[in-house]
Amino acid sequence: MVQITCPSCGYSRTWKLRRDKRKCKKCRKEFSGKKYPVDGFRLELREWKKIIRTFLCERTIARITEEVNISQKTSQKAAHHLRLEMCRDRPGVFTGPVEMDETYIGGQRKNKKLHIRRIAGKRGHGTDKLPIVGIYDRLSGRVVVEVEPRKLDIQFIFRFIQRQVVPCAEIFTDGFKMYRGLTKLGFRHEFVDHDGGEMVRGRVHTNNIEGFWGILKRKLSCIGGVRRNRLPIFVGEIVWRHNHRSLTLKEKEQALLKLILRQ
Repeated sequence: MVQITCPSCGYSRTWKLRRDKRKCKKCRKEFSGKKYPVDGFRLELREWKKIIRTFLCERTIARITEEVNISQKTSQKAAHHLRLEMCRDRPGVFTGPVEMDETYIGGQRKNKKLHIRRIAGKRGHGTDKLPIVGIYDRLSGRVVVEVEPRKLDIQFIFRFIQRQVVPCAEIFTDGFKMYRGLTKLGFRHEFVDHDGGEMVRGRVHTNNIEGFWGILKRKLSCIGGVRRNRLPIFVGEIVWRHNHRSLTLKEKEQALLKLILRQ
């Protein structure tokens, strides 16, 4: 029989209480007899494995609640924790060549409130939608995405690219004038003029990152309405799934379980 010791004083004599708790005979402190691997959750390792498997199969919160036999509140909290860990699991610095582009996320204007619809909306870079900047590494096929807090900012983009890409790397973008300053930062920058009808010029194009934007928007449309402050979390989940797309389901489960157990 496995001997249970008190986590506070290490004394070996304890007795059982209600709800799987035990009490130490020496220090008189109560503690749980079960081991919970993740702080803040009363979930055992086998329950986390079920949650991760159901979550990676893109099931709903109701399905997680049913399969793991936990409350809906706990399921939502666990799914939120998994998304946060996915956001923290970022790839290393890219060596290039990389593709860089931006897109804009927001609902259709006809679905917004009346006082917003009355304001004349703009298209393209002048839109009031939330901007998202992404970098695609051609060597690894991985993507890193940053959601800007309010509007498109050149300093935000430059800090992002300097943090994620090594100096002197090749960067391919479209003809947006905001990217013209990348050469002053020491990068080798080339672009294609989409406005002029140029989509590809040899190895200079942004087709890979634009293809990822299509995946991102389709996934977000399936989720439905997302609040602005929660958008980076859902975007981080989609990016993590895309970067680990070559792994099997079992390998993804092990990778995600390793993330939540590393704390």
